[in-house]
Amino acid sequence: MSRSKKDKFPNYDGFIEATKGKKYGSLYLFIGEEDFLSEECVDRIIRDLLTEDTKAFNLDVVYGSKADASQVMAHAASFPMMNDRRVVVIKEFDKLLADDPVKELVSAYLARPLESTCLVLLAEKPDFRMKPFTELKKSGAVYSFNSLYDNQIPAWIANRCKSMGKEADVEACRLMQAYVGNSLRAIQNELDKLFTYLGERMRITLEDVAEVVGVSRGFTVFDLQHAVGKKNIGEAIRIVKRMIETGEAPQLSIIMLTRYFNLVWKVQDMLRHGAPETEVIAATRISPYYFKDYAEAARRFSSSQIEHSFGILLDADVQLKSTSPDPYHLMEMMVYSLIHDSLSAETVSV
Repeated sequence: MSRSKKDKFPNYDGFIEATKGKKYGSLYLFIGEEDFLSEECVDRIIRDLLTEDTKAFNLDVVYGSKADASQVMAHAASFPMMNDRRVVVIKEFDKLLADDPVKELVSAYLARPLESTCLVLLAEKPDFRMKPFTELKKSGAVYSFNSLYDNQIPAWIANRCKSMGKEADVEACRLMQAYVGNSLRAIQNELDKLFTYLGERMRITLEDVAEVVGVSRGFTVFDLQHAVGKKNIGEAIRIVKRMIETGEAPQLSIIMLTRYFNLVWKVQDMLRHGAPETEVIAATRISPYYFKDYAEAARRFSSSQIEHSFGILLDADVQLKSTSPDPYHLMEMMVYSLIHDSLSAETVSV
């Protein structure tokens, strides 16, 4: 995760790089609103510097809004027991600095921190014009954990999957964001479920995300495309109703159905030209588990019907962006057109 324009200090990646080999300094200030990443770094420090047997003697985690400054600094100035290091974590650090005497007490310790103590301070929006943040800024131990921009989330998901030992398709990462949003903590929770579902399989596909994340959240965009592919109007309309009721965005459905028909068209074209199934799967990157559904849809829709479906989806997209249509009516008419306009045509052979 590269440093964004709003980061003035090294970020998560910078911290991981600086602490390779479990080499930690005596003082850190973590700032920013993305507490998932900052807490992960705190956990990393604790895991690397303390053992389970020595945590009880050498770990103190306090909140600045509730802690007594003199006691906290006393903990930081204490030598470790049965271990080389001790760790003191102060969350809401800015709230500890209630008055000038406290600021002076803290500044005095920060000027000469105990090397055997790793003091970790967390403050979302510190004022670097005031003590002790002015001193901390000069120390070189400040790391920024700002929220990512929307367009950075898919890349973060892909890199996260890679760090966990698997590869994620770009479309899978985008769908994950569409389902979960931009909360890294929520995304990680869904990734944990996804990895359990995948088992030994190394590649994460868009279908995997829909199967695990989508179903758990009540979304049925893949159920919808399956019903459309079978030309089952009744089932498709029922699914649309359920999707709208559970908050599914029509824009996502249009995007996914466009992708679906594009893949069906590719499958149809390759099979028509005699390509073996394994070659089609490799070229389209469709999961072998779902390939049968795409191949059957390729037989139900003619090339002209597929081409017509793109026009229907484009019209729906334009309506969605240029007017304020009722989402259920828009989706119902779109699905009806996709299926009804092709029902009278003959099944194609591929």
